[in-house]
Amino acid sequence: MENLKPISALMVEDNIDHAELMMDAFNDFNIKNTIAHVMDGEQAIAYLRNETPYEDKLKFTRPDIIFLDIRMPRQGGIATLKIIKADDDLCGIPVVMISTSKTAPEIKECYRLGASGYITKPLQFDDFSNKMKELNYYWVLTSELPK
Repeated sequence: MENLKPISALMVEDNIDHAELMMDAFNDFNIKNTIAHVMDGEQAIAYLRNETPYEDKLKFTRPDIIFLDIRMPRQGGIATLKIIKADDDLCGIPVVMISTSKTAPEIKECYRLGASGYITKPLQFDDFSNKMKELNYYWVLTSELPK
């Protein structure tokens, strides 16, 4: 497992505590992983398009994967997913939706719109950490990410 390929991710999450837990678990899996964090969907789109204040393409690089919270102020995850999947330059980036909700219509809608995955946030820290590790195993060891 020492030769894991590093991946870069964009974490779109308005709850700082949840974001830190996910980012720590992501980096614990492979210390060479890189993860950027923004607070809402509007910031995510600006980041992905290298718009103000994310113009520096060396610093704000295109992620291999996006972890996108569903419930956020300003612009939520489903609206952001629609924008990403409608953009020819962004639509190939896998997007994993993250939510506390397990409602079937919401899950179905996310997949219909092009989400690559949907995970629920466990309430216990250890469960949350384990879920992020499992997610990493899939995206790093099993799946081929677009370049």
